[in-house]
Amino acid sequence: MATAVLGMQWGDEGKGKITHLLAKQADMVVRFNGGPNAGHTMIDRGVKFGTHQIPAGAFYSDTCCVLASGMVVDMWVLREEYEAISHHLGREPQLLVSESAHLILPYHRILEELEGSGARIGTTRRGIGTAYRDKAARVGIRAGDLLHPQRLCDKLSHRLDLLKRMWPASSEIASLSVESLSETLLAASQPFLESITDASAAIRLALKEGKVIFEGAQGALLDLDFGTYPYVTSSSTTLAGLGNAIGIPFPQVEQRIGVVKAYTTRVGEGPFPTELADEEGGKQLREQGGEFGVTTGRPRRCGWLDLVALRHAAALNDPTRLDITKLDVLSGMAEIKVCRAYRLRGSKITDFPHGRGEELALCEPIYETFPGWDEEIGNVRKLEELPQAARDYLEVVTQEVGVPIGLVSVGPAPEETIVT
Repeated sequence: MATAVLGMQWGDEGKGKITHLLAKQADMVVRFNGGPNAGHTMIDRGVKFGTHQIPAGAFYSDTCCVLASGMVVDMWVLREEYEAISHHLGREPQLLVSESAHLILPYHRILEELEGSGARIGTTRRGIGTAYRDKAARVGIRAGDLLHPQRLCDKLSHRLDLLKRMWPASSEIASLSVESLSETLLAASQPFLESITDASAAIRLALKEGKVIFEGAQGALLDLDFGTYPYVTSSSTTLAGLGNAIGIPFPQVEQRIGVVKAYTTRVGEGPFPTELADEEGGKQLREQGGEFGVTTGRPRRCGWLDLVALRHAAALNDPTRLDITKLDVLSGMAEIKVCRAYRLRGSKITDFPHGRGEELALCEPIYETFPGWDEEIGNVRKLEELPQAARDYLEVVTQEVGVPIGLVSVGPAPEETIVT
């Protein structure tokens, strides 16, 4: 049986906790997109972890973790994360790295700074976009190249020669050498060399014989094709991109979990209709929700739940259930708003204009207001024990999207969870 855990907003929905809960019963957890620009927060045995590339299954001894070909991998970041998790567990996690996964190299981050692309659209500046660009341009370095040092050096030589001709005034580019780069890259990659393999074959076998979880990074509204372009990530973040990212056409994913935060957040630039930019409600959500980026530490932009955007994300991911996170953050608010429609140039619209970013920036939210609740709900373990106002709020979400709720998170710890 296969399960996909997919973000339904602009990322940071709490997918890490959901995957961590599910991974205990899984044979394999596969991260299928993105790179170290993503961060999943989870608590394992009382210790808070922010993972960036290694899937949440790493915390269980019987679970194999896979970095699929749809990812771009920073071997230096991976090594640091791998060693931290190994120290915490007292053992090394099971890990496979797709031989087709492209690598993020130091010049990718340099290029992002030279071009100013990261600053313009508010990326994490980790070289993600420039690495994916090299992939599309067919000049990238892949994990499989690490197994053939001479081939690696030849490819690096070709790439560095071109970069030095393109950026003759850059001292950072000029300082790069094939010998130094290949040596440090192979040293960082040493623990993973035996793990680099045909990941698609391993995933295919696991799908036949066991339980597999596909762990998505970022969220549907950051999808390269169907998100709020150009303020998006550089990979496909939706169910539609899964098959290509793992090398398996039309994988049978019986359970598709759409993860939704009880409100909305966004990191970086781009339109955000329900943002409470300078309002007290936005500050309260940020402080109570701990809304600071796992990867960058940047404060997240916060706002009310956007049901227009959520319906769009549901159409892209076809979820079989919704898992609602951070419901507890709304406790203590006198009233709570949700956006069911937008007003654009004086007209009411109910469709999300994802392909027309300029229009989305002009959209004004049309809110419906609901009463809040004062009770702390972190100790609640049954849906019927939630305050009536909280249950009514959840009912609005499931009715609007047309998808049942499977789980409600009422705190960051694994046990602070309601399973419906």
